[in-house]
Amino acid sequence: MSLIHDTCILGECTQNTQENTTGNLFALLKIINFLNSSLPVHSLISMLVRSLPEAMFPLRVYGISAKIDGKVYGHSDNDQYPSISVDVVVHGKIRGYISALYNKDRQTSEQWTQAYEILNVLCGSLSNLIEKKELEKLSLESTRHYSALFYNCPVGLFTDKKGSIVHCNHKLTQILDMPENRIVGLHVTALIDSESIWKTFSSHKVSPEPLKTEYEIDLRKGPVKLRSIYLPELTPEGELKGGLGIVEDITKIEEAEQVQQQQKKLLVNTFNAINDLILVLDRDLRIVTSNWKGFEDLSEEERQKHPYRHEILTHNAAPCESCHVLEAFATGIPKEALWTNPTDGSIKEMKAYPIFDEDGEAIMVVEHLRDITEIKRSEDNLRKANDELAKANESLQSLDKLKNEFLSNLQHEINTPLTSIKGFSELVHEENLGPLNVEQKKAMHRVVEKTKQLQMVLDSLLFVSTATHGGIKYNFERLPLSNMLHVSLDIVSEKLKYKGITLETNIPYQLPEIVGDADYLPRVFVHILDNAIKFTNSDGKITLSATEEKDFVHLIINDTGIGIAEENLEKVFQMFFQLDGSSTRNYGGNGLGLFMCKIIIEEHKGKIWIDSKEGKGTAVHILLPAHTDPS
Repeated sequence: MSLIHDTCILGECTQNTQENTTGNLFALLKIINFLNSSLPVHSLISMLVRSLPEAMFPLRVYGISAKIDGKVYGHSDNDQYPSISVDVVVHGKIRGYISALYNKDRQTSEQWTQAYEILNVLCGSLSNLIEKKELEKLSLESTRHYSALFYNCPVGLFTDKKGSIVHCNHKLTQILDMPENRIVGLHVTALIDSESIWKTFSSHKVSPEPLKTEYEIDLRKGPVKLRSIYLPELTPEGELKGGLGIVEDITKIEEAEQVQQQQKKLLVNTFNAINDLILVLDRDLRIVTSNWKGFEDLSEEERQKHPYRHEILTHNAAPCESCHVLEAFATGIPKEALWTNPTDGSIKEMKAYPIFDEDGEAIMVVEHLRDITEIKRSEDNLRKANDELAKANESLQSLDKLKNEFLSNLQHEINTPLTSIKGFSELVHEENLGPLNVEQKKAMHRVVEKTKQLQMVLDSLLFVSTATHGGIKYNFERLPLSNMLHVSLDIVSEKLKYKGITLETNIPYQLPEIVGDADYLPRVFVHILDNAIKFTNSDGKITLSATEEKDFVHLIINDTGIGIAEENLEKVFQMFFQLDGSSTRNYGGNGLGLFMCKIIIEEHKGKIWIDSKEGKGTAVHILLPAHTDPS
């Protein structure tokens, strides 16, 4: 701390009094000058503390200490010297103080009083300065705040008393797609299309009520729908002083409202188009709204009174306590019930679905009522029909059992005489019992052939009867397919020679083996060859080919016979289907052969199909899995 020398106290240096007084005044003027400057408060306080010792002459001070808003300026307080101190009060609240340290023994009371007055005046000036600075800050912040509000709120314009626009914000310039300098100066009626505003500026009596209007205006970007409110500002005498205009672009709002109205109309139309009855019920079971199906006799006035559900639906005096609607309200779970109308016997299915509020409480129930009288009758009829079908099925099963027993007995009863007939006819035909003439030989040949045909028919019937019940037992083993095909050709060779049909084969010797049944699989080849011979003319040709394709063997038996019409291709594998089913048909058969072939091939994990055109022959395809050696 730099202190004033004791040798320079008042009375010992009277020759410097005039000079000190001049310096004192000059320091006060300097303080007053910088207190009126625009410097920040803390800078002004620092300058004040540095300038005060000179300004407080004739009081000789050792230092100035100030503390404002918790911040210390200048020298710290020192208990060695007395001080004079003045509080700095702003808005009635002490914000700090300024203290001056001096030597009490070398100062007169007049000097002390004069210095105190100087300090008191300067502290008051500092208080006013702080208050002014804070008010300026608040004013600036308020101005910025309300300016931001104005430039970003829907308030669009201000007018004078003649209606000329004197100010507008950028929201309005965005809406109108015009710069501010083109808007300012326009009459407000150029932007707000309202007859009431015209009257406001042409009338001597002005109402303070806001003037609201909606209108469409054509701008560069196209037609825009605006909503405007004009607030007249009046003098105490009721004369127009100016006004405030709020302009809002509601184009998208209008479009959204139109879409919402269309959706609402669609929902209402859909709601009313539902054939079933829909009720929306409150907790008192009053009908809030409905599509009123079946209650068209109710007037609109009666509907608006929201009648009770039971009054309209069941015509009871009071609602049922165990009503499913009440259960839906109580549990919050959809409930359903059936109701039979005692007057006409109609049956309604009733389902109640609760609707919840934000707290999860059921506040309403949507009830769906559907007339299921015909459905119930159909269900009853269907149940009766099912019972009858079940009884018929039992009868059929009994008949099927009888049929199987009959076929089994029939095979046994026919096989016994048929075996004898077949054996003796072959002995006679082979002339083991004596020579035959030509006519006798032909006759016995026909007997042998017909006996074989009868045996095949009997075997086919028994196979089909057993196969349809899954009773066929196959003995699968590795078989040389080429040998099996040659054996099948030997069986039908006599028929080929008898009809004079050309046979052409393409069977590779190294065909892979297959896994199959040595008894049933040849029946397939023989039957298909028999069919080819049967439906091919004497000058025709039959081709048998076999090829290896990946993991399969592909057999094709092709003939130049009568062919099959396209619409019959999917039917030939059906049981008892025959191309010519008339009693005078040219070709024999019982319609079981291809059905039997399909069952056998599919049991061998294979596939059989036919390509044919009527009048151009037939190709039967058989695909069988080739045996693969695990090694």
